[in-house]
Amino acid sequence: MERSKFIRYGKSLGLWEGSWIYDEPAPETRVRDDPVYIDPKNAYVPEIKNDNEPPLILPVSVFETVKLMDDYAAADMRHGDLSRSNLIDLYGLKDVSARCNAYDETRLMQNAGIMFDELRNLSDAFSFYGPYKHLMRRMIDHLQSNTGEPFTDDLFNQAMANHPFMYGKNSTVHYLRGAFIKNIDWDRGIYPASNEKMLWQAVSRSTLPKFDHWTDRINGLGIAVHDTWATHITLQELAITKDKFVAKIQFRIQDHFGLDAVDIENPLFKEIRMFRIWFVLQRWEHFGYHPFITELNFTKTIVGGRYDEV
Repeated sequence: MERSKFIRYGKSLGLWEGSWIYDEPAPETRVRDDPVYIDPKNAYVPEIKNDNEPPLILPVSVFETVKLMDDYAAADMRHGDLSRSNLIDLYGLKDVSARCNAYDETRLMQNAGIMFDELRNLSDAFSFYGPYKHLMRRMIDHLQSNTGEPFTDDLFNQAMANHPFMYGKNSTVHYLRGAFIKNIDWDRGIYPASNEKMLWQAVSRSTLPKFDHWTDRINGLGIAVHDTWATHITLQELAITKDKFVAKIQFRIQDHFGLDAVDIENPLFKEIRMFRIWFVLQRWEHFGYHPFITELNFTKTIVGGRYDEV
């Protein structure tokens, strides 16, 4: 029997006089006087916006790696610092060139020329496809010039700017686009200065640009610049019109065209003659060819809207 019917039936029989059952229940209310604590995981708390907050002043650096730009003190930038006994006893580099005795001190210039030609020919196994395949030979030429000056090439800039990696879900461009959509003050048409850190955090969650697509193993990019040493990312321009934005992002990326002990101690690298020749040309005290910095510079345009999915 339902509770209300049961109580009415008992009252009609004169039962429970003076009992709490005769008391009418208090009316329900949706208004509470006590504080209500909202669980941020389960409820949206509206953000209180400051209409006087200034916009971000451009250009502004939105990310810099811990490793430094122009780092000539890095281990892979050393040259001419090892003796023949160091190279053979410490690194096992006895069989170096297939065309000459690499350690013959009476034929240093002749042997260096032979080994650089050998280095170029061996590099073709990693760079025989596509428009960038000649870049590795150019870099070996630059190493042979022994100036130590930075190396730049418009083909490198083009290759990275248009690389498939730049458009993936883990890319820096993808994460920055989401950060703009979420942190722009759309009502005022500005990017608040206080949200600058959100851009840094977005880049930190992404994978920085590098040549690691499977095609880079045969087009010369992977062998010339595989991973990178330092990356700086700058927001140059940001235009917000109604519910759309256009951002221009400048990338500056550096890598070192040089080998260190970790490289040559890698069993895979040591088995490849090309790296044995390269290491001896760079590190033997009688050769000591200067490694150099490879620099890439390019701009990416990011477009998005207020109601786009992130």
